[in-house]
Amino acid sequence: PAVARAYEEMAAAAEKEPVSQEKQTKENNNSNFKYLQLIYNKLIDNEVNEKYANAIINEVSGSIKKEASIDSLLGCVYQKIILKLGEPVYMTKGDKPKVIMFIGPTGVGKTTTIAKLASYYKLEKQYKVAFITADTYRIAAVEQLNTYASIIECPVNVVYSVDEIAQSLEDFKDFDLIFVDTAGRSHKDKEQMLELHELRDMVAGLSDTFDLECYLTLSATTKYKDMLDITGMYADIPDYRLIFTKLDETCAYGNILNIRMATGAQLSYTTTGQNVPNDIEVINEQAIARQLLGG
Repeated sequence: PAVARAYEEMAAAAEKEPVSQEKQTKENNNSNFKYLQLIYNKLIDNEVNEKYANAIINEVSGSIKKEASIDSLLGCVYQKIILKLGEPVYMTKGDKPKVIMFIGPTGVGKTTTIAKLASYYKLEKQYKVAFITADTYRIAAVEQLNTYASIIECPVNVVYSVDEIAQSLEDFKDFDLIFVDTAGRSHKDKEQMLELHELRDMVAGLSDTFDLECYLTLSATTKYKDMLDITGMYADIPDYRLIFTKLDETCAYGNILNIRMATGAQLSYTTTGQNVPNDIEVINEQAIARQLLGG
């Protein structure tokens, strides 16, 4: 494969460079070292955090026989990344109406992502879909959701306080999926985060009537340190799933693996543009793994 050939060429080039006696001894002790080092470097280039890149390489190094081919090593690392990413989850309807709550910081594309998913489930799956927007901080967000709702002929309610959410859900109790758009929160604003938790807890308290799923929406362009801060502020929300937006605006997908491993939250969807209802798909863990390895 082209990727394997590229690694072989890099290894051949590296052999021509002078190396220290210590490094030469290490390479002699493990003939896989040079290839694993190149694979590690590629993971780092694609912004996989050093902690997780080291863990993956060490697991592979400890399990594979000496003098393995580059194809074997790549295959083992690829499979290890697939396992770390896990099987993605996606929305389905259940026995009860399902409330799909979107949470996350400002500017990551929550409203557009909701429109894409709602359009798919309404037009392709023929689900009964409704909208609730609690994003009353931005007039444009309400108008945007109203526009999408009008196009796909779905009802929309606007709630201005946590107390209003129960009545809005009652209005939509005969629907399959109820998409809730929350205001983009600064993860540093404790008052805003408290309000979000109250909204989530209110919906969770109606579990006899509704199922609840929360989707934390993150931009793939956000720095890893900032992502850690963001996910830390949402850590009290149980069992949220991860959506990564704006994959078309970055060439490094390492943070998808980083945040999956840091939080343990399941991956769900990725978006790659502004087109509604297109530019969204269930995350393809094989494609992510290939990209991280330079394929």
